[in-house]
Amino acid sequence: MKLYAQMGHGDGDKTTKGLCEGMIDGAILSPRELGPDRIENKIAQLIANKSDADILLDPQFYATFSAASESSRTGRLPEWSYFTAARKSELENPLEVENILKRTFDQMISLPLTAIIAPNIYVARSFDSREGVIAKSFIRNSVHVYKSIGDLRPLFATLALSAEAILERDEFEEFLNDITLLKDPPDGFYILIGGRGAEARTDIFHADVISRWMLLNYSLNINGFNVINGYSDMLAPFLGAAGASAGASGWRSGLRIFSLNRFLPLIGKARQPIIRYLSCRLLNRITFMEFDALSGIVNGIANGLPHDTDYDSEPDRESEALQSWEALREISRRLALDDVEEALNACASEITRAEAAYSEIAEAGIALDRKSNGDHLESLREGIQDFKKKVGLT
Repeated sequence: MKLYAQMGHGDGDKTTKGLCEGMIDGAILSPRELGPDRIENKIAQLIANKSDADILLDPQFYATFSAASESSRTGRLPEWSYFTAARKSELENPLEVENILKRTFDQMISLPLTAIIAPNIYVARSFDSREGVIAKSFIRNSVHVYKSIGDLRPLFATLALSAEAILERDEFEEFLNDITLLKDPPDGFYILIGGRGAEARTDIFHADVISRWMLLNYSLNINGFNVINGYSDMLAPFLGAAGASAGASGWRSGLRIFSLNRFLPLIGKARQPIIRYLSCRLLNRITFMEFDALSGIVNGIANGLPHDTDYDSEPDRESEALQSWEALREISRRLALDDVEEALNACASEITRAEAAYSEIAEAGIALDRKSNGDHLESLREGIQDFKKKVGLT
């Protein structure tokens, strides 16, 4: 499985170094941060560091409803000719959907991207809604509009769905059936599963959400689609076990968990996040101080990988990003195996190993930060078990 940088604000040299060192296989660029005047130079920098890198651009059209507010945080998105603030009533017209698709493709095909991601809206609550109908209209119309342009690069349709939406079992299964049986399908799908906010990890680390996200990847994969999971971070290796082609993660919480809140007006002052270390054994990030304290007490907290040395003293943000990608790549190597049953057994083993490590930490009497604890492991285990039942592997 491939790993991509989910790009956004504060990149600096993180992505170029990640590509140069082979930590990541490509990048998903953000038009919210990069206007049309800067995008080609950025792509050239990325390719200069890895000539065969996969370079994609997420159109982020799902921010269209947020853009209607003057205080929205859409950044440089309005500089792109395809992006407009639209109302749901306008998008219920298939001709308007086709116009948006054509405008987007016309602008994208001029860029040296390796594949094209089609725009779509965000399904916030239910597939059985106006949003669900509009989202399916974008997917159904994307291929014939793209073919009319004559570009030969792979086309990925966007599926931007809330965690709440995929919890509606019957509607989710009907939607999944619809997109796997498309008469004129895209080459693949770019999947985003959104929470209430970048800090609302419990929205994503929920057993049923994990199970259905894995099922989405599995079903699309066995039907011949390539699947890229944006903002998937720690779940990326587990989605790889279910058949994902790629996962993506950035260098801060807003680039690791998808949420439309990033486009809404900012309330209060944003705090600088704490430097963390991604431990393969814990399947989690811990603070630098926790890493320093635990390394000599619990075996395997350190990954034994090259960027561990960056944590001999508190690292900078660039080193933190590289260490995170390095660890995600290692976890994916262990879990994203070709045989699904073997991969799921490996997932269970890694969770058991993480649970044992957290037990050792508790026995040592070390109190962890709320984000560093092992609360996510039960949801992971239950989600994988439920997924196995759904696909007949238990």
